[in-house]
Amino acid sequence: MRAALPALAVAGLFAVLAPAVQPDPKLDPKPANDAALTKQVIETDLKLVAVAPKERVIEAGTQAYIGLKLVNTSKTRAHKVVKPGDGSECGWRDPWVHVTAEQRGVDGAWTALKPRAYGRCGLFDFNWPKDTIELKPGAELELKDWYHPAGFDFQYPGTVRLVGHYEHRAVGGKNGQPRPDAERGAMAGVPLFALRTEPVEFEVVRPLDVRVKVKKVLKVGVETKASDVLEITVTNTSKVRRVVGNVATNGYGVDIALYSDLAGQLAFKDVPVYSTEKTLEPGESVVVFGGGTFASAADGPWKGLKAGSARVRVGYSIPTNSSATHVVYEPDAELKVEE
Repeated sequence: MRAALPALAVAGLFAVLAPAVQPDPKLDPKPANDAALTKQVIETDLKLVAVAPKERVIEAGTQAYIGLKLVNTSKTRAHKVVKPGDGSECGWRDPWVHVTAEQRGVDGAWTALKPRAYGRCGLFDFNWPKDTIELKPGAELELKDWYHPAGFDFQYPGTVRLVGHYEHRAVGGKNGQPRPDAERGAMAGVPLFALRTEPVEFEVVRPLDVRVKVKKVLKVGVETKASDVLEITVTNTSKVRRVVGNVATNGYGVDIALYSDLAGQLAFKDVPVYSTEKTLEPGESVVVFGGGTFASAADGPWKGLKAGSARVRVGYSIPTNSSATHVVYEPDAELKVEE
């Protein structure tokens, strides 16, 4: 749903006849189109601030969220900025408002994490100049519209950190090319600039672990039950009891994906509506698919298409109270397809 376009307030202009008194620059804000305005001045005056929750421990498979706000820290200078709109979250229009993430390895080095791919409508609001506002000295702008803070796979225990970004690139569309100055509306003459927050750290814990065992190979042209090929086990690695469930349509489930076209797409059949739940003690494991008495009737035919070896990724889905999906992935396993 597109955000409603705010009405523009029109301020009156008043002149004060006091030629003998010079204005105090500490009290009178400089206009946003000050001739001295430079990229360095803008990036010094404007600060992008991360609003983080007090609790910064997340479970593997969930997301770490931060809010963002733009603050004009200058006491004398106003700045023109653009409010986010439809397309700002993916960089198709100005401003580009997004988050990057890194994870710290055992050697202490930080490694950038790739955001997860996601689909969205191809339509967007390209007319970003109409969303230009003037941010007065000391004023704040909360960036809550058209901001997509999620999208990373935090799967392994350790420390991760998020950095928020606000970039004025004056782009003209999905190709990312800057518009000519004459097409930038009220932002004409304003230098391009980029802001980033201070890093916000979160601790990732993994109370459930998922492991997959490949029990047999697939044969080219032969349908085989998926439960005869894979066995998926969930282990409670935390210090408290945890509830798990087997495969169902509206609760717990498994996601199985191949990184190649060696086999057809697996489609589950006979999937129960509700999961059967089980409480695991610390350190206890249970097979949720492919064997044992706890696995549900959910299954499906799998057929090899051509011989070879491919990585298979298995995830264990956990129901949540929100629209977010909590999926714990296992390390990739190897699946063979033979003639």
